[in-house]
Amino acid sequence: MRLNRLISSLLAAALLAGLLFCAPASAAGSAAFTDITDPAVAEAAEMLRLLGVVNGTGGTAFNPGGTLTRAEFCKMTVEIMGRGDEEPGQRNRTIFTDVGPTHWARGYVNLAASITIGGSTGEDGASSGGTRLIMGVGDGTFRPDQVITYGEAAAILLRVLGYSNADVATGGNWYDGYVTVAASAGLSDGLSLSGGSTITRGQAALLFYNLLFAKPKGSTELYMTTLGCKEADGGILLDVDATAPDGTAGAVKTTTGTYKTDRAGGLDEALEGMQGDLILNEDGMLLAFQPKENVTSRSVSVSEWAYNKVRLTGGEELEVDPKAVTYLDGEKKVYEELWQDLKPGTPATFYYTADGKIDYLFLRTTATAASAMVARTAPSGGVNPFAVLAGGDTGYQLYKNGVPATVSDIRQFDVATYDSASKVMNVSDLRLTGMYENVYPNTDTPARIKVMGVELNVLSSAAQDLSHFSIGDVITVLLTRDGQVAGVVDPSTARSTAVGCVEKIDESGNATVKLLNDVLPALEGKTSYRGETATKLTGELVTVSSYEVGQLSLTRLNSSGAAGGALDVAGRTLGGTALAENVVVYERVGNGPLAAVDYEQITCASVPASKILYASKDYAGRYNVLVLNDVTGDQYYYGFLTTDTEPADSISTPLYNPVVNLNTSAKDATTKFMGTLNIRQNTPGGVAPSLETVNGSPKLAGYMSLNKLEGVRRSEFDMQNKVLTSSGMVLPISEQVVCYNASTKLWFTGDTAMDALNQARAYSDNMTVYYDRTPSEGGKVRLVVVE
Repeated sequence: MRLNRLISSLLAAALLAGLLFCAPASAAGSAAFTDITDPAVAEAAEMLRLLGVVNGTGGTAFNPGGTLTRAEFCKMTVEIMGRGDEEPGQRNRTIFTDVGPTHWARGYVNLAASITIGGSTGEDGASSGGTRLIMGVGDGTFRPDQVITYGEAAAILLRVLGYSNADVATGGNWYDGYVTVAASAGLSDGLSLSGGSTITRGQAALLFYNLLFAKPKGSTELYMTTLGCKEADGGILLDVDATAPDGTAGAVKTTTGTYKTDRAGGLDEALEGMQGDLILNEDGMLLAFQPKENVTSRSVSVSEWAYNKVRLTGGEELEVDPKAVTYLDGEKKVYEELWQDLKPGTPATFYYTADGKIDYLFLRTTATAASAMVARTAPSGGVNPFAVLAGGDTGYQLYKNGVPATVSDIRQFDVATYDSASKVMNVSDLRLTGMYENVYPNTDTPARIKVMGVELNVLSSAAQDLSHFSIGDVITVLLTRDGQVAGVVDPSTARSTAVGCVEKIDESGNATVKLLNDVLPALEGKTSYRGETATKLTGELVTVSSYEVGQLSLTRLNSSGAAGGALDVAGRTLGGTALAENVVVYERVGNGPLAAVDYEQITCASVPASKILYASKDYAGRYNVLVLNDVTGDQYYYGFLTTDTEPADSISTPLYNPVVNLNTSAKDATTKFMGTLNIRQNTPGGVAPSLETVNGSPKLAGYMSLNKLEGVRRSEFDMQNKVLTSSGMVLPISEQVVCYNASTKLWFTGDTAMDALNQARAYSDNMTVYYDRTPSEGGKVRLVVVE
């Protein structure tokens, strides 16, 4: 029944190695009654409050452990029957001698005693037979202030459902039959009471909650429909703090619509992403959201996102269908459209179908003001300064910069955010020091600020900090894991030097710098670099800061000695120092663009220090960012190359740049490059673009010659492990391998490169394979040709 479902959901029984969960469901947000600790009672009391059945004991108190009198239960019963407006007309008569003119509940008791269940009505309007809703104790009294028992409460609520005494069998005690029928009707779900037990106010709330979801005698509808309420399909809950079409804030958005609500504090954010039913009142206002039973989900913290898989913090990998429906911050998307822009540490919940396949993903990328906090003082004594974010829950997982952490890893001015659905606390030490350039809409209510050409969202926790600074000051912003401003301090207190790659500098000195920490967008501003100097800086790694509005100060990084030794790929150490579990790796060729790569793309055993352009460490002394110089070979576009020996047209500078053309099936490949290559026409090879351009085409940053393997059979491909074993070599197959049909002069295509390769294997059992480097150097299969 419904309350059992709510209670079992609240327990969130862990499955599958403690990582898979039945959908947890605490439907209440900030409750109207602050003295209720049991979530099931809190939800029941909140729904009864919205229906006008209860109003507490004064202020925000409900007193769930207090007793309930027979008179109080009468009032609740009359209200849940929707007949409270009839009460005033019953105050001027006496039915029970102990419910006189001065008793507060006289009208409610008299009205309840006048309602008859069952029986018949004659032509003269007189009733005969049937069962009155409430009865006295046999001596003309009602004993209104006596504590009500469960047997009495069950009998009254069964009569509300249309059951008369004739429907109840007798037993050893007068209430035995009522208790039995109440159980079968679902009234006692979640309760364990004997007929003679007194009930508390909290237990009464659960009884009335169960009544709403019970079916009256002979009906197929829920009792709540008699009050004008209805149960509707809610689809998937997307946002508990949405804006209704009429502009009302605090609405609830689902895949079936957006609904206004009068719930105190709205719904719990932990419900976002779940499937369920809506309970609506007669005006279409949301009363409750009921999660569906037996929906399996898994909440995780992702350290790496890839096209068809994710890597979790801890190393486990999960396969993802690129076409999987993905809800991102309440909007429906497709996974393959999003994965490249998702950041490590983004909380994610996977929802599964009954057969174990991924049904959809639910992701949150933005922190809320209520879930963000700055450690203003240095933590001490092993106490988590961010514990308040979890609301007293100690069962959360703590991560810092996407890596499992402990309280001892927290430092002063760190920022934490808490995701109640996945029970993950993400701590960040991301900071940016630069010029405070602008604020929107104004300094009194800052919603966004501009620092070093970048607009950043400002959480309320930082608004007071900003009041101490003026536009034109140099400030250090303390950022959440998703790049929002949670705090602001003076650079003398905390400072960060951003490192990035110069993507471009135009003739006027306007520079764009992509930061290695890709949580933030590229920085933009004017520099002192012009002409040839600017050209040489394009593509370089630089430190970046700002001391004037609209200006960027760029200093080229000295790559000499960037790493303290070679990278042991399998051992995940650099010069003997461990890599962070969520190490971010970038790669470039020459002065080409900086590209993020998965660590698994490094297939050689070791990377020499000379190939490591930059390496930085995190708070624990682990290497967390690496920039490699042409290690994986994955930054090249592969295909057939031809050259044009004629000078390019309309070149305004006296540069002679023959055109190198690329024929390939790579979807995002540039097809024309400006550079000189001494090759034969239609040579299989790879080319990498530079950030420098001539007439809109990139200059050539690098060329990769390819080695040939002839007579390769389809059986030599291991498509499951994505390797080729041929001629005594084992070569990984590139995820971007391109395949060409020499007979038709067409490229094989498909949703993925592996689809194209399978088409090539199906076409011929005699293939020519081209690879870039030897296996020990990290070579991979780049081009496959069939005839």
